[in-house]
Parts: sequence; C-alpha cells; structure tokens
Amino acid sequence: MSYSSFTIATCALVDPDRCTKKFGYCRRRCFKDEKQIDICLSPNKICCTESSFDED
Repeated sequence: MSYSSFTIATCALVDPDRCTKKFGYCRRRCFKDEKQIDICLSPNKICCTESSFDED
C-alpha cells in the first residue's frame, strides 16, 4: 500500500463533525487553558476543548 492511499484511507475514517460534536475546536495548537481531545479532518490540526479546572 502506498503512503497516499494510506492517508486517504485514514482520513476517510474521521468524521468531519466529530470535534464539534464534542464541543471542541480544530486548531494547530491548543491554548494553555485547553486540552487535546481528538484529531481533526485537517491533517495539521487537533481538536481542543476547554480544560475543566477540577481535573488534576
């Protein structure tokens, strides 16, 4: 399998609305008060959401 077909197959498995369904935002980097919760459809972005302050 070539690299391009692997990339296409991998991207096809990602739901484009998955991040927003989890109330997240696709960004290149999460802000200091956010944490990564998922990946995004765009290859250079990750899904970030606000961190809750009661987590340790």
